[in-house]
Amino acid sequence: MIPFLLFDFDGTIANSMDLGMQIANSLAPRFGIDSISREEFDLMRTMSIPKALKTLKIPFYKLPQAIPLALVEYRHMIHDLHPFEGIHDMLRDLRNLGHRMALLSSNSKENLNHFIIQHDLDFFEWVEGTSGILNKHSSIRKQMRKHGLKPDNVIYVGDEIRDIIAAHKCGIRIISVSWGFHTVDLLASKNPDYLVDNPLQIVQLMRSISS
Repeated sequence: MIPFLLFDFDGTIANSMDLGMQIANSLAPRFGIDSISREEFDLMRTMSIPKALKTLKIPFYKLPQAIPLALVEYRHMIHDLHPFEGIHDMLRDLRNLGHRMALLSSNSKENLNHFIIQHDLDFFEWVEGTSGILNKHSSIRKQMRKHGLKPDNVIYVGDEIRDIIAAHKCGIRIISVSWGFHTVDLLASKNPDYLVDNPLQIVQLMRSISS
């Protein structure tokens, strides 16, 4: 059976890392937090989110307050956001191979749909936004039940270690991508099922799995 591919958005489809840092720094004064330098941001990429927040002395409890504001800022700046190189061709080729695909993100559904239309990426069967970054495995389980997906035929595609942890909790396979937020070494330390360095490798991997 051809696997159903469930994609993360930020850092997997959309090259949003610089935008994320820009939004974080624009909101920092409202929460009494210092802005993040490029060096600090690069250091965060080697750590889990809780560890990164602790290292930078950013209170975890402030995240629920900051996320809605960040998504509003994101919507105002989304016209500057672009897919990673090779994403359009990857999605087209995967669809031609017969893969059903969906997009699940902690971003808002409004932002996701705007980006899809802007960049001609209408390859997804459905798009769901959770507007939060916590309990990702619960969001995945909920959407799998809603859309009638069986765990043994779903592969998640994401760029962070929390994606790996969530996929393992849900009993689904995961493809970790090296072009997103977390570094290759950190991703590898959490034992993803597959680890790829460019979008074409996902197409090649699916050809081998489905053959």
